[in-house]
Amino acid sequence: MGWAPSLGLCWSWKYAFLMFPVQIGINVIMLLLGWTKTLNVDMWNVGNQIFTAFLVSTVTGNAIIGFAVAVVQIIAELKNSDHIKNQITELTGVPGIGMPHPMFLSNIIFYPIAQLLDKILPESGKIDAAALKKKIGIFGENHILGFIIGFIIGLMGGQGMGALMTGVQAGCALTLFPMVSKLFMTALTPISDAANSFIKKRFPGREMVIGLDWPILAGNPEIWVSIILTIPVALLVSIVLPGNFVLPFGNLMNVCVCAAAFVGCKGDMRKMLIISYIMVPILCWSATDFAPMLNDLAVQTGGAVPDGQMLAWWGMDIAEIRWAVVEAMRINPVAIAACIGIVALAIFYYFPAQRREEHAAAVRMGWIKENSDLDQTQLNAKSAS
Repeated sequence: MGWAPSLGLCWSWKYAFLMFPVQIGINVIMLLLGWTKTLNVDMWNVGNQIFTAFLVSTVTGNAIIGFAVAVVQIIAELKNSDHIKNQITELTGVPGIGMPHPMFLSNIIFYPIAQLLDKILPESGKIDAAALKKKIGIFGENHILGFIIGFIIGLMGGQGMGALMTGVQAGCALTLFPMVSKLFMTALTPISDAANSFIKKRFPGREMVIGLDWPILAGNPEIWVSIILTIPVALLVSIVLPGNFVLPFGNLMNVCVCAAAFVGCKGDMRKMLIISYIMVPILCWSATDFAPMLNDLAVQTGGAVPDGQMLAWWGMDIAEIRWAVVEAMRINPVAIAACIGIVALAIFYYFPAQRREEHAAAVRMGWIKENSDLDQTQLNAKSAS
């Protein structure tokens, strides 16, 4: 399954409704105490916290432990949004927004990989949408590139002449997504301005950004090209990978990896694709591991699952982190070590690095000068303007 039916299934969990007040309450408390700048208005993705709580409570047999882990996830999402807000503005052109979506927590792992790849891959070889257009001209345009990739994948899938229609559909998708995204960004600007005006009036010197879902990034073709180029790899790996029992036909788009990697890799498709390919087996194994729990939830809530089949979510957000947490609850020493490593990486490397990236993004956007002593209050005023 993809994210829509999977999260829809999670909403049927008997404790799901409790996650709304938990998320809203934590967000409000953190805002009032000045522990976050993000007001998360993305209520659909409460389903992601529900899924985490469901997995942990199923393994431990204790819903309180499940909610405790979900609370940690909520706090981490808000703090991560605070640490990437300038970078999001630089990538989208929309000020005053953040991304408290769980997928961006994967950058705790993706970002160090991207930094390592910087030492291996030449900077002059960076490939993004602009570089593609410069190198291959019209063939780098979204609609042409989408058609070519879609057509090739259709041929690989044995569609014959039907591959032409797949190409047309892929070309349309790569053309329309940026257009829709720009409309979405234009509509959000007055909301962001009004929210910041409200905060400035009642809390002088404070900043607030509006936490939104990932589609605000959907206008960047690098994400879609990386997703499409991962599809044949995902199909092949899912067939030959030992220990995998999931075929990702219900969701071939690993948005959870490519959208997050787009931010962590600054749009460099070379690094995005390498990370995406690394994540394919992890997505397969995590989907296999969690399938029995999703299947049981479907049965418990009256769903009909055909005999001999199981439901699985291929392409889940933070699959690697969720696997580590769930397996740690099963007292798996490898998973416990992985959890400790992820926490240490976040505290001692990722978040300090993101503070530097935020400063660099502010410099590139002209908000501050290099080596500027501009204080945080002034920087907040710049980012909200």
